[in-house]
Amino acid sequence: MKRLVVGAVVAAVFAVSPSPLAGQVVFGAGAGPTFSLESGGGTDFHVMGTLRIAREEDNPVAFRVDGMLQFTDGSDLFIATGNALYNFSTSSGARIRPYAIGGAGIYADGGTDFGINAGAGATFPLKGDSPARLFAEARFHAIFAEGNTISQLPITVGIMFRAGR
Repeated sequence: MKRLVVGAVVAAVFAVSPSPLAGQVVFGAGAGPTFSLESGGGTDFHVMGTLRIAREEDNPVAFRVDGMLQFTDGSDLFIATGNALYNFSTSSGARIRPYAIGGAGIYADGGTDFGINAGAGATFPLKGDSPARLFAEARFHAIFAEGNTISQLPITVGIMFRAGR
């Protein structure tokens, strides 16, 4: 939890400080269910903070760092991932902007394991030229833990804000 708070503070500092990346940094937060894809799986709940950085605002390729805290029956799972993001081109009047995302990360619940993730999502404008956008995404996570692979599917809904305007 402490790392999630630190990540949120870093994102806030990026958002309010003058930076050569202004207009190219997007931060956000979301939450949703996480479905275990294991035999006898179940459903947990997660919260996520995110920071996306792109060279140019309309560049189709961006990089995103996510911090997720998944609340489980046992010890909670902290996830930190670095991801590549590809925004599909849409017409200038399109309201929905789909994207694909994938990367690797660290999964910690007392021990630390490596994992990969891949998925898809979309952003939706709130109003006119607002710097805020809603997003929804689903990602498959494969966690390589102690000789076996744990699979899960978090679905996240949240809001993102473009820094600097």
